[in-house]
Amino acid sequence: MYELMLDTANLEDLKEGLDSWPVVGVTSNPTILKEEGGIDVYARLREIKALCGKKRSLHVQVVSTATDAILEEARHILDQLGKDTFIKVPVSAAGLPAIKKLSAGGVNVTATAIYSTMQGMLAVLAGAKYIAVYFNRMENNCTDPTRVIAEIRAFIDGSGSGAKILAASFKNAAQVVSAYASGAQGATVGADIIRLGLGMTSIDSAVDGFRKDFEAIHGAGKTMSTI
Repeated sequence: MYELMLDTANLEDLKEGLDSWPVVGVTSNPTILKEEGGIDVYARLREIKALCGKKRSLHVQVVSTATDAILEEARHILDQLGKDTFIKVPVSAAGLPAIKKLSAGGVNVTATAIYSTMQGMLAVLAGAKYIAVYFNRMENNCTDPTRVIAEIRAFIDGSGSGAKILAASFKNAAQVVSAYASGAQGATVGADIIRLGLGMTSIDSAVDGFRKDFEAIHGAGKTMSTI
């Protein structure tokens, strides 16, 4: 089963996306939160959590760089936002043991900052539920993200872990399509990319053509509900 998440902390984007698009979760990070200006971070995250309700997941990034500090930060996030919150932890020398300990304790972990197959494999073995592969950033580093996604997916399937690849870091819709086609079970994208995918002039042209042809049969302004 494929999943789509919104990568934003903007309330207007979230209200539109959660109401109108097939979104199953929301991801955030300090960069996204900074874009919202001088906000109270936990107040905003609580608003997002309320919008998500019980059926959608919220993923929140830690910023500490030492294992013990990551664990303490994760506990504080869970206390503030609820035990069902997904904790985003980078797959680094300090982050990997934190992922292992949190996962062993029943915490939902999204492993982040993944640029290589090895990182993804280690995150799977450590018990992370989502493996966040940074698509555009890998391309910028001359790394093929489709190969990395395919390799991690093969490892997940072989391990039977149940982890899911959540591709992230996109600049256009083509990258999202490539991520899914390469084996990602999920993608987290900005609202702008979804709007671009729905805003092609060819779509509007086709819809307008259907409307005009129907009106040619039944008259101006007529629809299937008014004839």
